[in-house]
Amino acid sequence: MSALLEVKDLHVAYGAIAALKGISFSVERGQIVTLIGANGAGKTTLLRTISGLLRPRRGEISYWDSDDIGKVSSSCSLSSLAPHLIVRHGVAHVPEGRIVFANLSVRENLQMGAYTRTDADGIKADWDWVLQLFPRLSERLKQSAGTLSGGEQQMLAIGRALMSRPRLILMDEPSLGLSPILVQTVFAAIRQINANGATILLVEQNAHMALTTAQIGFVMETGTIALSGPCHELLRSDDVRRTYLGES
Repeated sequence: MSALLEVKDLHVAYGAIAALKGISFSVERGQIVTLIGANGAGKTTLLRTISGLLRPRRGEISYWDSDDIGKVSSSCSLSSLAPHLIVRHGVAHVPEGRIVFANLSVRENLQMGAYTRTDADGIKADWDWVLQLFPRLSERLKQSAGTLSGGEQQMLAIGRALMSRPRLILMDEPSLGLSPILVQTVFAAIRQINANGATILLVEQNAHMALTTAQIGFVMETGTIALSGPCHELLRSDDVRRTYLGES
């Protein structure tokens, strides 16, 4: 594998309050990588900084913008790019809270996901795939997104991101507030999206689900990475089992 994303010594603050304190990690192509940790650990801040919604005080975010896996390619810096340019480089962000365009229809929300693209055939192929992945959306194309259930809105938020044909998808709390059945549906879709070629950086409060889905995990505490490794090893860690999996 080769790195798709590399974060080095990332510092982010809200005024005088330090949110990220020298975060460094990398994401390899084709992986699902998860970030777990308590509320306030900096997970959402990290995703928002990668997608350009926040600016780091210092540090570097490098991204290898190439479709050719295994081919040597030069990296670009995401640290100072505007969010819409980051999307054009193949990075999509599914934010926390199932944020959709509530007054637009499901169809219009999905079309908005492809606003950076001009390849009509590719857009049609991705449209068909998204509706195959989430058949419930195909039944609600004319419905206003704001009237969907929470689970349907989450499917729409993911589907909209997929319409940009991203190589890297940042997902923030995709299971938040969903019923157990819908959590299973969303995570089955995440695995399918990864199998279809997308790399995923996943923030998730459901630590067990995250660690059994991803290959690599990072445990964040107060703006730092406290623990990292293959997920199967983290699942055996006494600290992780006690603190995040609710085991004594």
